[in-house]
Amino acid sequence: MKSDLVTVNLPYGKRTIICKLPSQKVRGILEPRRMESMLAPGEVLLKALERPIGNVRRLRDMVRGKRKILLISSDQTRPVPSRMTLPLLLNEMCSKEAEIKLIIATGLHSPPSKSEMEEKYGKENLERFSETIVHRSSEDEEQFCVGKLSTGMELYVNKELAGEEILTVAEGFIEPHFFAGFTGGPKSILPGVAGAKSIMFNHSATRIDNPLSRSGVLEGNPIQEEMREASSKAGLRFVLNVILDENKEIVRAVAGETLTAHEVGCEMVSKYSKVSALPSEIVVTSNNGFPLDRNLYQMVKGLSAAALTVKKGGVIIIVGECIDGVGHAKFQKMLEESESPKELLLKIRSGEIDEEDQWEAQILAKVLEIAKVIVVSDGLKQNVVERMHMLHAATLEEALDMAFKLAGPEGKVTFLPRGPATIVA
Repeated sequence: MKSDLVTVNLPYGKRTIICKLPSQKVRGILEPRRMESMLAPGEVLLKALERPIGNVRRLRDMVRGKRKILLISSDQTRPVPSRMTLPLLLNEMCSKEAEIKLIIATGLHSPPSKSEMEEKYGKENLERFSETIVHRSSEDEEQFCVGKLSTGMELYVNKELAGEEILTVAEGFIEPHFFAGFTGGPKSILPGVAGAKSIMFNHSATRIDNPLSRSGVLEGNPIQEEMREASSKAGLRFVLNVILDENKEIVRAVAGETLTAHEVGCEMVSKYSKVSALPSEIVVTSNNGFPLDRNLYQMVKGLSAAALTVKKGGVIIIVGECIDGVGHAKFQKMLEESESPKELLLKIRSGEIDEEDQWEAQILAKVLEIAKVIVVSDGLKQNVVERMHMLHAATLEEALDMAFKLAGPEGKVTFLPRGPATIVA
């Protein structure tokens, strides 16, 4: 008798990998519940802007009397649909008295190319700003110190935020974040437009190891709480944050006072994204496709979600296009120069390694202490992946064959199709 097949779609770049397995091999599928909207994306955005959340006026009223307006936007690694959000925000912020500048919040990421900027924001939208600034966190002369936070951090941010008659606004999107709890909101400031030293302080090894520094957690999360204090200190007054479905379409939006609006958005996401773990010998996941799977560095997000539902000693398979390769040289070097994940963790926790990207290396090393990892990617060479203590497969079929050999033929598979978008509890 022919067994039933379970079919699962896994985002990969801008396309989908289809996986079919006999039902007796599958433990289950963990994915967010479908979030639908009765309104078109543009109507969702307008409704949010017309009804701001928290103790703030509508954005078009907030711009009055301001000499300078700054709009902070996520960079090319984030799926914020800026071609749709920017025209509406620009219309709201239109002022004869103020210059309007765009700051691309790169954090510690590589700067976008001109073509990447035009693809993401639209050339016609970029031309409406008096200036577009790509944040460079490592350039000390481009930062200024806002002051000291209650945590002891000296908060450095882009010097464009300095001044009295400035209105700072941000756009972004909200989804679960593997150590900050959720994206969006205060992350536009820290790490978005913060100085490298401030980001390093926030992403310290001790905080990364904190059990509350995880996906879906706001309250008590030391990383998120410091981000929230930083955004208030830096003067982020208004945000427009969108929530996207599996097709990267806008289905919800929140706008208004930064922290209040962000909390409302996080509650929406949590309601649809939280699932209970289904521990199994093999977990198959993705990094939710383009642009989050542009590089291996970003794919640690999906791996960290999978680690919450894989059995100790099991296997995680992750698919991702990685058009930019590994993406972060320091991250790659840390893994390559350590004999094992255990050694790397010792170096980071002891302070022997104390540099940018250590948090991503730390989280990946923790995943590798739990399970073997097989990476399915056209953008990565086998020897590069293997030097980083993982396995490489050219296809998902090959990866599954490898996984069943490692885990045993009786192993069960849990699918986590949209790893970073799923809160595994």
